[in-house]
Amino acid sequence: MASTSAVHAPAVRPVRGPRSTSAARPRLAIVAAPKTAGSSMPFTILCTLIVTATLAALLYMNIQMSDTSYEITRLQSQSQRLTEEKQALTETDERMGTPQELERQARELGMVPVTDPAYIDLDTGKIIGETSSAAQTEVNPELAKVAPEAAVPPAEIYDKPTTYHGMGNEGV
Repeated sequence: MASTSAVHAPAVRPVRGPRSTSAARPRLAIVAAPKTAGSSMPFTILCTLIVTATLAALLYMNIQMSDTSYEITRLQSQSQRLTEEKQALTETDERMGTPQELERQARELGMVPVTDPAYIDLDTGKIIGETSSAAQTEVNPELAKVAPEAAVPPAEIYDKPTTYHGMGNEGV
């Protein structure tokens, strides 16, 4: 779209003589030259200090991040070592808790299998039944003939795979 506004020319005042021209003109006065800026050295020093402080902060943060990275790596390897040690101790605990191992350790301590168990009545504190001492049991020929393998059946710890029956929602 084109604009149709009118252009106004500046108004020209008619000149009336020498008297009116001097009154219409402003008086000119001599102005002192503006002071020139001082040295640019303080600004240069300020900028240099800002850049130096920024670089020093970046260097410090980079060193801290590197130290933290080494610490994380050290702690991860320590965690891995402790996890392996825990697994080894768990395996040892499982192996030492098998019936065969417990029976072997009991025989080493001088314990013998019980033939006639006795019970304690907790209400009265009386012993019900009679037991034989370990010395009498050791001379018992029928206990001496029992092999350790026959006395305690072999344990099944992770030796044989078990059949997975599922939860019933597998669609098999």
